[in-house]
Amino acid sequence: MLSLKGGLGYSEEKLISIFKDFKVIEMRKMKEVNPPSDVFGVKGLMTALFQKSE
Repeated sequence: MLSLKGGLGYSEEKLISIFKDFKVIEMRKMKEVNPPSDVFGVKGLMTALFQKSE
């Protein structure tokens, strides 16, 4: 089984480029979360929420 081992990290510019057809709702640096936790958070990574354009 293949795994990303926690995800991929992209810059703010790369995320905007990938989702260029979407509206940015929120974009920020992740908050670090230490295990064990029900959520994922790594310092230095970006997190973003986009909305499909109508």
